[in-house]
Amino acid sequence: MSEAQTYQSLSGATWQEAPSVLPDAQTKRLAQHLQQAHNIPIAIAMHLARHGVTSESLDDFLEPRLRNSLPDPLVMRDADKAIGRICDAIEEGHPIGLFGDYDVDGACSAALFRQVLGQFGIPVYCHIPDRFSEGYGPNITALKQLKEKGARLIITVDCGITAHEPLAEAAEQNMDVLVIDHHKAGPTLPVATAVVNPNRLDDDSRLGYLCAAGVCFLVLAGVMRECRTRNITPPSGTMPDLLTLLDMVGLATVCDVVPLRDVNRVFVKQGLKMLATRQNLGLRHLCDVAGLAAAPTTHTLGFLLGPRINAGGRLGQSDLGIQLLTAQDGDIAGSLALRLDELNVERRATEQAVQLQAEALAEEQLTEDAARPVLILSGQGWHEGVIGIVAGRLKDKYNRPVIVIAFDDEGRGKGSGRGVPGLSLGDVIQAARQDGLLLSGGGHDMAAGLSLHRDKLAAFTSFVNGRASAAFGDAPPKRSFVASHTLSVAGCTSDITDWLEKVGPFGVGHPEPRFIITHCQLKNLRWVGAEKQHLSVQLDDKTARPLSAICFSAATTPLGRALAATPDPGPVSVLGRVRVDSFRGGGAVQLHIEDIAIG
Repeated sequence: MSEAQTYQSLSGATWQEAPSVLPDAQTKRLAQHLQQAHNIPIAIAMHLARHGVTSESLDDFLEPRLRNSLPDPLVMRDADKAIGRICDAIEEGHPIGLFGDYDVDGACSAALFRQVLGQFGIPVYCHIPDRFSEGYGPNITALKQLKEKGARLIITVDCGITAHEPLAEAAEQNMDVLVIDHHKAGPTLPVATAVVNPNRLDDDSRLGYLCAAGVCFLVLAGVMRECRTRNITPPSGTMPDLLTLLDMVGLATVCDVVPLRDVNRVFVKQGLKMLATRQNLGLRHLCDVAGLAAAPTTHTLGFLLGPRINAGGRLGQSDLGIQLLTAQDGDIAGSLALRLDELNVERRATEQAVQLQAEALAEEQLTEDAARPVLILSGQGWHEGVIGIVAGRLKDKYNRPVIVIAFDDEGRGKGSGRGVPGLSLGDVIQAARQDGLLLSGGGHDMAAGLSLHRDKLAAFTSFVNGRASAAFGDAPPKRSFVASHTLSVAGCTSDITDWLEKVGPFGVGHPEPRFIITHCQLKNLRWVGAEKQHLSVQLDDKTARPLSAICFSAATTPLGRALAATPDPGPVSVLGRVRVDSFRGGGAVQLHIEDIAIG
């Protein structure tokens, strides 16, 4: 692997050996032991060894159990207060109001509380704000409406940590509010009965990697424990089974792009199993309209279900997500799923239009300064419901933080940013807000939202670029691929893909292993797809019959342009992920190419 770093990558990226929690020599010894003792392919054994998986911990890693991984909820600041207050409301039969966010994490967080609290027979009122008329986070008008409906306790989920003014006003009007959030907190907390957020500056639970639904699940686990202590039971006599809700927790964990480590990995692994049972009516129908026929994977969560649930909030029908997730009638669930699918089609068209304009601005900025550390792209009348997706796509393309801002006719801008490792975007946005450059803003390391007036755009741009330059140095981070091990064409078998399925799920913090096939020739190179944007090729290293490989959306990339100019570059090393080719019902193994290097 060390040689790979010297190869001439056609994309201009660097290749690095995957990091290990153990010294190199110890990692290799452990991998050899796993290979011999458990008949694991060495390429997979190296991946496991780098994560410190031993023979003793192998079973727990492959089949993690919640009971072995779930943290005690009380390690989070204020969790005891929140749990006690929620149990008081349950015991006294008081109505509860929920104020959520309009994304997947917010919808899942609110749905968790509605599903559990509803089983105790108490009224649960939920408000998901309209992205366009209300914006992000609690507002006093909506809080008043929840109180007027009868809510004696209001819980904000996946929002509230930066809502100082509305929550201060709510306190003045004797509203009882709990904040359950996971976004970056500032030095001053909002006024509330309890603020449960593992990203509070004074929280030492080390659970800051949780999404909001994960935090809500922990709080509800504490609520169930306290209810048993107080002998509180639902009218049915049966306590809610939190395990049946893990499909929503897993969905939120993947869609909010938080690290798949510790209990998050269990949430997703067990959540996928729960999703496969299709007990949640709404998710069952959403899987059907999305055309899911195979067993669900993290791709199902992040690319099939998540975008559809998000589509309602992005296009002005923000409560469709929680309606779907809590639907108890099959006909209603089916109608909601179809509507979300229609909105997702509309969202894609809107997104493409904004992306084309934003991409043109990005090219202009990089032509002026190729080393610009952050791209801040703004446009008049852009649809603010898709700017986060566009920021994510351009972040992937240009490998640097991207903030996309949509301005209205009065100069008010709503922005959404996506980051890269090495710079906490949430921290930068918090700092800009504290410096008076923003009207509002917050987030976490890899994603953030903001609002500002146009006359602050230049100062904000300078501020962010200054912070990014300090973090990255003279140039933005160069794209880098991390490879786990080398493979031959003969080694790319179903044994590898079977083990990859066991070792997953993969995501942030536990990336799917990439492998390198060395000394191979590119044969039968063809451009395929409706717009000839994908590269199909056969890889031949003489160890077996040539291996089918594909490089998606390569036509406009540096790699694609290099291969178009030189389709037969001679002996190459190919880096990618080993997958099962399920296209048109096939089951052969293929390589999904991410980069190619000469040599």
